[in-house]
Amino acid sequence: MKKSIVASALALSLLLPAGLAEAKTVTVKTAGDAPKQYNTEAATVGEFLQENDIVPTGGIVSFPASKTALKEGDSVELKRGYEITIADGTEEYVRSVSSNRVEDILRELSIELKEGDSVTPPLDSTVEDGEVLRINRAAEKTVTETIEIPFETITRENPELEQGTEKVVQEGVTGVIEETRVVSTVNGEEASRIVIGSTVKTEKQDRIVEVGTKVPENTIHGKKYSRKITMKGTAYDPSAGSMTASGTRARVGAVAVDPRVIPLGTKLYIESADGFPTYGFAVAEDTGGAIKGNRIDLFYNTRGEANRFGRRNVTVYVLED
Repeated sequence: MKKSIVASALALSLLLPAGLAEAKTVTVKTAGDAPKQYNTEAATVGEFLQENDIVPTGGIVSFPASKTALKEGDSVELKRGYEITIADGTEEYVRSVSSNRVEDILRELSIELKEGDSVTPPLDSTVEDGEVLRINRAAEKTVTETIEIPFETITRENPELEQGTEKVVQEGVTGVIEETRVVSTVNGEEASRIVIGSTVKTEKQDRIVEVGTKVPENTIHGKKYSRKITMKGTAYDPSAGSMTASGTRARVGAVAVDPRVIPLGTKLYIESADGFPTYGFAVAEDTGGAIKGNRIDLFYNTRGEANRFGRRNVTVYVLED
């Protein structure tokens, strides 16, 4: 007979729905009200409150927290919780919680900490009403950046170049490097940037400029000269005669000089000291009774041109053959 009863009980237990919770008595305590008992099969405080349409509002929370497992004879107390400001990454909000221990608060609010995240104050600390519980959210991403490397200009002396001249012997090329970096952020703000790889796309090439150090020879319009003389200039025209003292035809470019200063046949370059149009290249081929010392007489084709020149200082360059 006993075996039959046991077998029947076992068969009945197998027919019960899987996961059926055990019934239990729970007492609810609310400030200002008498304790009230409930029969429930809820597994947690939260399920129990939902089952009985008990919705804490206005900062009222359950003690213990809603995720706490229920057992026979437990009490659930509804009272004002801790008002805690949660600064989660870039978000901020206020919540009422049943515990002021940081680790319990995170569990109660289903806030998960991922790898690299941190919390202030630490998990084993407590916070009071109005205090801020800050959760610093860490994140990483890999980025590729193109970086330009400016070229430098290198100057070096060249004794074959005249002073004041430069020669570019190599143009500069800007270098280009492609870098791969891991960018770490905390609450959306960059905290670090670490290079994990780089590739040279374009080699940098410096610009090279040679600067002349050679002392230049005396030249004027590409012609070397041995000396230059400041002289008083006058002008004459064909009315003074058609032939020069050298036996050549009087013409523009044939000028009269004092042979003691400038020998006949000397090649010259003449320019006005005051900006009057330059006379240019000439040859000392003529003389004159009034042309003594540092004086020079320039031939022009017409009296009008000669008069316009008048008298003025000129710079005379004595050219080398």
